[in-house]
Amino acid sequence: MASYANRARGANIVLAHAFESDYGVSPGSGFRLVSVASQDLGDEQGRIAPDLLGRGRKPQASSQDVINNRGSLVVPVDQRLFGVWLKQLLGAPTTTQGVAATGQIAFAANPSANDTITVGGQAFTFKSASPTANQILIESNLAKTLRNAVRVLNTSAVAGVAAARYSLNADLNAIVVTHKTIGTAGNTFALAASAATPSGSTLAGGSSSGPYNHVFKAGGLILPSASIEVGNADVGQYRMNYGVMIDTLSIPLARSGNLNATLAYIAQGERAATGSTGAGTPTELAVDRFSQFSGVIAIDGAPIGNVVSGQVVVNNGLDVAENIRPDGRIDGADPGPLTLEPQFTARFGDAYLLGLATSDRPVSMTYDWKAANAALTFRYSAVRLPKPKFPVSGPGSIQASFTSMGETDAANEALEATLVNDVANYD
Repeated sequence: MASYANRARGANIVLAHAFESDYGVSPGSGFRLVSVASQDLGDEQGRIAPDLLGRGRKPQASSQDVINNRGSLVVPVDQRLFGVWLKQLLGAPTTTQGVAATGQIAFAANPSANDTITVGGQAFTFKSASPTANQILIESNLAKTLRNAVRVLNTSAVAGVAAARYSLNADLNAIVVTHKTIGTAGNTFALAASAATPSGSTLAGGSSSGPYNHVFKAGGLILPSASIEVGNADVGQYRMNYGVMIDTLSIPLARSGNLNATLAYIAQGERAATGSTGAGTPTELAVDRFSQFSGVIAIDGAPIGNVVSGQVVVNNGLDVAENIRPDGRIDGADPGPLTLEPQFTARFGDAYLLGLATSDRPVSMTYDWKAANAALTFRYSAVRLPKPKFPVSGPGSIQASFTSMGETDAANEALEATLVNDVANYD
């Protein structure tokens, strides 16, 4: 009978990841076990066909080409280890422990003209037509009116108002207010309303204890490299890949299925296989995936209705230094132009999205996933929607796809990813 003892199996693969202090130099410690759904790390070196004439039809000797080590990793979007990949993609985060103060203003009916809400000491008045500064247009129903409200609040230049972020709840009948500062500072942020119900006179729940909030921002001039060891314990072989940089990230949002991210990488090389690990005893973190169905896409704080699918897309535009070297490897990969292209497909329900596309007005866009004690948010600061076609290929629903273009906003911000969990740091 055949023996499986000496055959490598994907089920038993072990990947250990550590950040490098110097590009291409594998550290002697600091490795973490990472989980993947698939990977293709490793060197490949092609052959160059001969080009000599006058030697007949028989094949001549080929020669070696340069060494390449690039491909993709498919990793789970989980509550803890995903911070490792975010650091590789965007750079080290700013980490703060605690909880931001929150609250809400709930509405039982569509506001009437001259009703008011007050946030951070600034009053906003609902108007049935022609709103001006600090005024909110009343629409045909409550959801549309509150969509206008969160847009006005999120774009307000009033310092007190700008200290918080505003969104709609799942039922589209309340404005959710979250202070931007983690900790107790937001507990004094005032709320009031003339014909709605605030959760309290101020926001509440702000605390300096609790989970860790890791904020990763795109656009840094320097990005970290890593060493990733691929271990095939079945055959006692360990291969260390070094100088690994992350070029692109994509996360598809769907109704069901495993939530995974695809990371395109570019590495400098792979060391010869050895019979023992070079990663020591890696740290192991529990893997708790975010669920696909918990994902929400929002524009200017208001969830988009009728979304069929979506995708987070970040491209670092790595510029590979393909310099001439005797070992045939690259010299490095430098961060190039950052490209942000958040995408989604929605059923055609009303003219809201089409209106945004034709207005050429930049909007903020967020992709959120939440769990009981963790959260992940990608916040694109300024995005412009393209004007799409509405193709019809049958009697079913009509859908439109939007591949948006992200840009830098007035505060020089383009994208931030926030991961909330129980991990103290990603050093």
